[in-house]
Amino acid sequence: MKLHLYRVLTVYGSADEVIPLEDALEFDKIIPNHKLVNIEAANHCYTSHQAELTPVVLPFIMEGLQHSAAELGR
Repeated sequence: MKLHLYRVLTVYGSADEVIPLEDALEFDKIIPNHKLVNIEAANHCYTSHQAELTPVVLPFIMEGLQHSAAELGR
């Protein structure tokens, strides 16, 4: 698989009790085109942090859609 062709977003909540921070940091080291964002005090499900999650995820998705549209227009 050509990982360098894909963009990857990892959003990590600092209060996550399921996935250790070290895993997110390792992803950031080894995955090309990777963006790591930490949401302070968020748990694994972002239960009380939806307001912080949306402005991180939505622009990432929109940027991907714009890139795809530009590629189709070539």
